[in-house]
Amino acid sequence: MSSFIIKIIAIITMFIDHSGDALVGQTSVLNIIGRMAFPLFAFQLVVGYKNTSNLKKYAIRLLIFALLSQIPFSILIYIIRGSFSGITLSQLPSAFINNIISGNFPGLNIFFTLFLGLLSLFIFDKVSNRFFKYLSLGIILIVAHFTQVDYGAWGVFLILFIYLFCPNKHIAKNLDDLKLKYFIFILGFFALSIFNFISFFAVLPNVWVWSLILFTFLPCIFMLLFNGKKGPSLKYLFYLFYPVHLIILDIIYFFKI
Repeated sequence: MSSFIIKIIAIITMFIDHSGDALVGQTSVLNIIGRMAFPLFAFQLVVGYKNTSNLKKYAIRLLIFALLSQIPFSILIYIIRGSFSGITLSQLPSAFINNIISGNFPGLNIFFTLFLGLLSLFIFDKVSNRFFKYLSLGIILIVAHFTQVDYGAWGVFLILFIYLFCPNKHIAKNLDDLKLKYFIFILGFFALSIFNFISFFAVLPNVWVWSLILFTFLPCIFMLLFNGKKGPSLKYLFYLFYPVHLIILDIIYFFKI
């Protein structure tokens, strides 16, 4: 399975997820399918980190698209929360500003999560002092939590976990004790999937929660099937698709009402 195929699966499942948010409402089958998207993007970030020739440009590119995507992302979040219920497209700017002023913070989009993940990988590899390394990583996780990046500290930690434990020979740091690494990776990935949704057992039927967990876990199988090949080169496909599809869904929502 090439990097291109994994990106396409991630993009499709992300679109399904966000379409459910904008047009159907949360807690639909579309949202369950969409749980596959972020782990696949996290994996692609790890692959990109391993293969980039210019880490600085990679980080800057993530930040640029994070800024470009923030307004359409924020609008979608407000739609999900019901903050824009009943308002028209012409009322959107004032409603948006009022939500910000009132402290209804929408959080930060997935590009900020990926940027913090990239930073955490860089720190893990480049900071030799263990105390400062783990202190810095802890600070990044705290920042991810309190700035409410998409998927929060869990999302950044998942990126680190994939980098450190994925036994795929095309990204693994070393291949010693490969059987043990497969066991740790699969078991750890499943545990992280459960941890991400453990609080949901109190508010959703068990079958829904386990469905969310299983679709979050499923991408680890694709990671193990990665063949190290890039596939067709569409470098900016995800970068452009993310803000554009958010804008389209936001517009559809307002025309629908």
